[in-house]
Amino acid sequence: MKVDRDTVVTVNYTVTVKDGETPEDLNRPFNCRFLYGRDRTLPALEKALIGHEQEDEIQVNIPPEQAFGPYNPYLIRKISISDLSHSERLKEGKYYEEFDSNGKPIKFFLKELHSDYVLADFNHPAAGKSLVLNGTISEVKAASMQDIMVAMNANQCTDGG
Repeated sequence: MKVDRDTVVTVNYTVTVKDGETPEDLNRPFNCRFLYGRDRTLPALEKALIGHEQEDEIQVNIPPEQAFGPYNPYLIRKISISDLSHSERLKEGKYYEEFDSNGKPIKFFLKELHSDYVLADFNHPAAGKSLVLNGTISEVKAASMQDIMVAMNANQCTDGG
């Protein structure tokens, strides 16, 4: 069966940074399963999959806009060292993870270390960079009515207002 609208597609893949070092959080295998033509997925991936079959290998170039976005200089912030945990371990050129007031992890790159503050870069390490996805289509099957309903959110109930 070929990938087309209303087929359920499963892809096993790896991602690398084109012309650069691949960040640690991307340096592992991934897989995704989605309803082609209905679920949100990368446009470059969807375009590359059309007409392919199970076991086909694909390579997809993903521009920065579809990956982690352009590098944003406004995401470089001055942070007081007193606001950071483990301030004694801070080193320039390293990535760190802190937690916001809701317990959500926030990662940053420490650009500069000063006596009372750091210059932290909150851009993803792959921001502004193109990615290359290398994958294998592990499954292509006709979508069931339930698959389509889930994709269309038709199975959600409302309370009537």
